[in-house]
Amino acid sequence: MDNTIPFNPTSCTVRTEQITVDVSILSVLNHAASPGRHKPDANIYLAAIAPDMELTIIMEEDAPHILPCFDEEDATITIKGAPLFISYNPAQVLTLAGKHYLTGAVIFYRTDSSGRIVSLTVEDIYRFQSYLEMQSVTLVADGQELTCICID
Repeated sequence: MDNTIPFNPTSCTVRTEQITVDVSILSVLNHAASPGRHKPDANIYLAAIAPDMELTIIMEEDAPHILPCFDEEDATITIKGAPLFISYNPAQVLTLAGKHYLTGAVIFYRTDSSGRIVSLTVEDIYRFQSYLEMQSVTLVADGQELTCICID
């Protein structure tokens, strides 16, 4: 079973060990972190994904448009080994056969040592993509497919 997240096949991609990241994502994050910039990028970049949306880089102020409960009534999952989090709406969790699946939009973000949300790095995107590679499943019922993230 192919558990990779679908990306736009017409865009350039970087492939490594079945992990695919759209080049536009890398460009945004690399540009924001460029050491040669005269003025630091004040934008905070997060990532989002949903059943009807590819993994996308967004600015922090756009997060509530994708996940209305972001940073208010959301629930979070911590990615082991780094200050990385997945924010989701707990009302969009499907329980099936004793397992829990995220069925809606999620926001990926990073925090600093003070707990403030800061921009993601390219490495963070690879970590999230690896997480998605391991946790994404496709549920099928009545011929309908729904890609979910298993959180158990």
